Amino acid sequence: MFVMKQITLPLIGFITSFIITISSGWPIVNENNINVVSLNIENANTGQIIPSTMHGVILETNVNRDDDGGLYAELVYNRAFQEKGQSLDGWSSFGQGSIALSPFQPLSSALPVHLRYSLIEKSISPSGFRNNGFYGINIQAQNYTASFFYRALGEAYVAGGELSIGFSDSTGQIIYGISTIDVSVAPVDKWFPFSFTIPVLNGTSSVKNFFFIKFPPGSKGDFEFNLVSCFPPTYKNRVNGARIDIAQAFADLKPGYVRLPGGNDLEGLTIPERFIWNNTVGLLENRPGRRGTWTGYNTEGFGLIELFTFVEDIGATPVLAVYAGYSLDGKAVPQDELQPYIDEVIKELDFLTASASNNSMGVLRERLGRSQPFDIKYVEIGNEDIFAADSYSYRWPAFYNALSQRYPNITFIATTTKSINTPPAVDDHDYQVPLFFIENFRRYENIPRPSPKVLVGEFSVINDDDSKISNPFGAGRLDYPSIKSAVAESIYRIGFERNSDIIIGGCYAPVLQNIFNTQWTPNLIVFNTSSVVKSTSYLAQKMFGQNLGNIILNSTATNSSFTHQSVQKGQEGDGKLGNLYFVATKLTHESTLILKLVNADSNDTYVRVQVQGTTLCCEGFMEILTAGSGVDPTTVHNTISNPNAASIYRRPFWSINGAFSITVPSWSVMVVTLPL
Repeated sequence: MFVMKQITLPLIGFITSFIITISSGWPIVNENNINVVSLNIENANTGQIIPSTMHGVILETNVNRDDDGGLYAELVYNRAFQEKGQSLDGWSSFGQGSIALSPFQPLSSALPVHLRYSLIEKSISPSGFRNNGFYGINIQAQNYTASFFYRALGEAYVAGGELSIGFSDSTGQIIYGISTIDVSVAPVDKWFPFSFTIPVLNGTSSVKNFFFIKFPPGSKGDFEFNLVSCFPPTYKNRVNGARIDIAQAFADLKPGYVRLPGGNDLEGLTIPERFIWNNTVGLLENRPGRRGTWTGYNTEGFGLIELFTFVEDIGATPVLAVYAGYSLDGKAVPQDELQPYIDEVIKELDFLTASASNNSMGVLRERLGRSQPFDIKYVEIGNEDIFAADSYSYRWPAFYNALSQRYPNITFIATTTKSINTPPAVDDHDYQVPLFFIENFRRYENIPRPSPKVLVGEFSVINDDDSKISNPFGAGRLDYPSIKSAVAESIYRIGFERNSDIIIGGCYAPVLQNIFNTQWTPNLIVFNTSSVVKSTSYLAQKMFGQNLGNIILNSTATNSSFTHQSVQKGQEGDGKLGNLYFVATKLTHESTLILKLVNADSNDTYVRVQVQGTTLCCEGFMEILTAGSGVDPTTVHNTISNPNAASIYRRPFWSINGAFSITVPSWSVMVVTLPL
């Protein structure tokens, strides 16, 4: 990704539904103001294979507060006081005590400062400190898991020996959930861990809430805390896991792969601030984190094992990006100093993939709770090295030669071919206007075979104004995807499926955006403290991801000016006719036709479909995403204030002897499924 932009909100639209009536023979259609197409599909049980990785996602840590304060379910902001160069940001005291940072005798070398709460005089009222969370705290009727490290200094004492920990409203008067913890068991002057449950019986719709730690009256002295943490229930009940609604939004896409951990955050702002894998595993108190590449501080609480476990949990294939000796300050590791960085990647891959029976890194992984190796098929070396092509000319071969010999079953992906010889695979990134993706529909079929495989690791429409094709990052930059942008991206995706012999897969980028902390727009999924919005681009990708065939079926489209027999590969009628784009695929184990159609025309397109080789008369279904008749597709966006401006509509239809007719609305994405 290349630039940053602020965000604004609204705009609405609507969806209309389309009902098809089938009579004997073809239905009668008024051909005024409508395009008419005949589509012929050849049923088969073999054909060009479509990989399961075809439609994926990227999980670039840190951008738009997508992990800390987003996918990572931690509720406490600045839990180890690392934000803003070490601070108490997000924390405040109430009652008689005061809070301050202390560096003395830290919890660990990774977490060098902590909070000291001081009651100089014996308290006469409940006192303590509280945290306002990441832009508030969502409190629902459920159990929360909280923890912290605690140390009482010298003669400090807690009256009655018990602290109260829970949630309150912004005034502190309404308590939503509370637990009492006996801290008298902690030895004096020594760090001691506490973990406990906070039950909440009645939630609240407001997120203006606090997490608090309260001392009873009569307490006095200095008390220290670090790694103050609280989690709601997590996706698949993982410890240190993911926020359920955001994780489910990922899972509902049925992504074929997840590219992680970036992106720019892989490279870091400087070489020392790169993604260092072994700093992201193990006990949280031993993870130092680092300055965020995009925003704030990156705790790396959602570290390497958590990321890979999440990918497994949503049924996707990981595409691991590894640091390749270049960071965002423009500095590259000199050629004669690369070996330690190559060794770092070897240890990372061994940690993830090696057996625990005969490899020290595998043993480490098992000791951290994961005995089974992860299945890694793809590794990308670097990120966007087109901006550092001169040094990539020596960095790529150094990494690739060492890694490919050690891991022969992994496909290694280069980030550019500008300065290197033909790699096994290459990653393309495109941020553009709709016209670019429409005009590049045949981009990948025009690549001579054989050629390197292609991962389209980042792409999206970022500006709906086609006149800005030479500079889409300028005026008119989108805050949210529109129907027009979703249509253009879907045309590009059809190109991916048609060229599945070389395309590993493609993914929209970025995926996540915290509405309160945004550096890049537009994004696939927008969220705040309590809700998730699925953009038009999300809905279009969901239609593709949930309806993925495993082979391509031959198909041709014609109108009154030519026949199916005259259609030539790569010409009109092959994959597109006018402004209608299509791909026919089959899910062979279910014997189901999956037909994807995208209309980039201002008029509806009436399509008469004939599937050769089937005599079934049966019901099929179509899913439709469209702005609606007469609605400008650039004006329809799903936003925080209007999350359902566009929706997917599902409608049945009837096929007789493999023949059926459908109307593909103007500026729409449609997926048709039919038993064969």
